[in-house]
Amino acid sequence: MRRLLTGLLLAAMLVGTAAAAQPARVLAVEWEAGGGKLRWVSPTTLRPVGPAVLNVGGGPANIVAVSPDRTLAAVGGGVEGRLRFVRLSPLRQERLLWLRGRSVLKGIWSSPRRLVVLLGNAPPEVVVVDPSTRKVVSSQQLSGVAAGAVRAGNRLLTLLTPRDGIGPARLAVIAGDGSVQTAAIPGITGGATQPAEPEDTVRFASPGLVADGSRAVVLGPERLVEIDLATLEVRGQQLDTRTTARSAKRVEGWGRGAVWLRGDTVAYSGWSSDADGKRSTTGVRVIDIKTGTTRLLDAAATSVTRAGTTFLLHGGGPLRGFALDGTPRFELLAGADTGYVQVAGRYAYVGSGNSTQFAVVDVVAGSVVGSVRMDKPTTILAP
Repeated sequence: MRRLLTGLLLAAMLVGTAAAAQPARVLAVEWEAGGGKLRWVSPTTLRPVGPAVLNVGGGPANIVAVSPDRTLAAVGGGVEGRLRFVRLSPLRQERLLWLRGRSVLKGIWSSPRRLVVLLGNAPPEVVVVDPSTRKVVSSQQLSGVAAGAVRAGNRLLTLLTPRDGIGPARLAVIAGDGSVQTAAIPGITGGATQPAEPEDTVRFASPGLVADGSRAVVLGPERLVEIDLATLEVRGQQLDTRTTARSAKRVEGWGRGAVWLRGDTVAYSGWSSDADGKRSTTGVRVIDIKTGTTRLLDAAATSVTRAGTTFLLHGGGPLRGFALDGTPRFELLAGADTGYVQVAGRYAYVGSGNSTQFAVVDVVAGSVVGSVRMDKPTTILAP
């Protein structure tokens, strides 16, 4: 339940992306009955920096994209496909656009007059917006269901899965001009079955999607597919699963999450559940995408998050930091709930108490630099 609520919250750090960047302030949203209050806060104390506060309405909400000159942010979410254009300094709303009751997932702000956004629900839709006029320039519907979205340089990627049931997954590659290409992902399935009766078991499959500037990788339980984003050529690879724990019962659902490290290495986490609802984890592993060989880093960790030149293992144990080559760097917060982590610049925010309590970790120094208690649920997240 805590994950569900915090997933409805918003914040974004909109200053540099360098691994060692020490932001002077970050954006945060504090949620209360009257809606989300967007403001600049201190990165270590989460206390307000300056008086400006912007009401962004009810959740969910997210930073969809940032303008090329980084002076504006497009904030999406809420009912009726709300897309709010926000000037960052001084903080104020510039304009508001409604996108026909669709959830706004993510976007690419490729030029001052072109913002490409992916809308969720079924069917998903790619919409090109002119931010200066608040007008929709073009739109294109996609088939199936959009299972998440990630950016890859000047492209936006999403996995398309069947609307009804579990079936073959496809990768949609959305360019900065709004054009879309799709590629089949052989051997990877996704989607969910709807129970015919209340007592029936829901089955679901949620592949992992990760990308660098020129390649994407889609992960299933025993297979990896690499896609060249320029040519859409695909290459499948069976995973080395010799050390992966296998359930004696029939798997009813599974999911994968991943982050790209460097070169041909990806770190991934995963889970599966059986018909009785018992969930097991793969732990966090590093995989060579060319050979499919995996190396277990932490059998208990449930998630992996990239923070500049450090990647973090969390959930199921302490917060552990590693260099991108897999060298251990630090281990913190033993005995604490580390399941929910947000990153802004060099800081990681380990949330608990329904996102009202945070341990602030400097991932460059490898140390806890603050402990914060907020009055209302609060979230910080880099775009």
